[in-house]
Amino acid sequence: MRTAYCFTPDRTFFPPAVRAIASLVEAEPETEHEIYLVCEPDDVTPGFDKLAPALRERIKLMTLDFSRYDAKLAGKGRFSRAVFRRLFLDEILPAPIERIVTVDSDMLIVRPGLSRLAGFDLAGKPLAAGYDMIFLMDFKADNALVRQFQASRRSLGLALDTPYLNAGLMTIDRAAWQAEKLTERVTKALRDDPKRYPFMEQDALNATLVGRFAPLSPRYNFMGDFFLLDLERRLEPIVLHFVNAPKPWELAAWRGEARFAENYRDWFAASPWPDWAKAPATPHWRRAPPARTRLRQAFAARLLAFIEKTPFLDR
Repeated sequence: MRTAYCFTPDRTFFPPAVRAIASLVEAEPETEHEIYLVCEPDDVTPGFDKLAPALRERIKLMTLDFSRYDAKLAGKGRFSRAVFRRLFLDEILPAPIERIVTVDSDMLIVRPGLSRLAGFDLAGKPLAAGYDMIFLMDFKADNALVRQFQASRRSLGLALDTPYLNAGLMTIDRAAWQAEKLTERVTKALRDDPKRYPFMEQDALNATLVGRFAPLSPRYNFMGDFFLLDLERRLEPIVLHFVNAPKPWELAAWRGEARFAENYRDWFAASPWPDWAKAPATPHWRRAPPARTRLRQAFAARLLAFIEKTPFLDR
């Protein structure tokens, strides 16, 4: 099945997106991925053409004016209009492509396995994706954030047991997506009532699909609180997703584990963007993993019990 692996950054996320692409190539060096970097002309950071040829030649750069697609869609807070771009890939990519894998710019591929997404049987569903922490936080002890996430899903018309996806990594069956007219339906929802969707295109997708997606395990979207729960060795994730701010390439602001910041620092030091590798003389990065508090251990146990009994697509 001809598959496109698509990255859709704005200017702020362009170099991290290239780092994410490089990590895909590093994880599966023998696989001929069809990789697309889709953005507007002004998003392309100067120096892109100075990438090492072995990497640059793997990337198909597509630049276009998205205003003809995303008219009346506006970014919010730290999210720009670029978050909507994945909704239009069906209209932009070459016709022979049958499957579209969208990958967020704040992801790293750390193990082989992304190419498996091209062969999974989605059983007629338009896409596959992992559960968002908005849904998985229900397994945490009741607190204000859990209640906020539950209220948010109810406002979308979703029952609490309705699966809620994270849109950072999606595997889209193009024919099924077209048959369900998801681009039109989701963008219409966003234009008609944007305040209803605080998590923007992700909320609108979830409200439209009402749980009709094929679930991928957290191996394909290891995100949020997973980093605090000592589950990395147990789950052996393929894709790390740094959903929270600051990001690990923001070397002065990062307060997480040093290994992630060092990964970005070392790659950027050898890239066309060495300024991104400048770090404080004494950064506030943690050398040890997060403390395994009693509450975190209990949360991890409940999450693992859920994961072990859930029929994920990638079992």
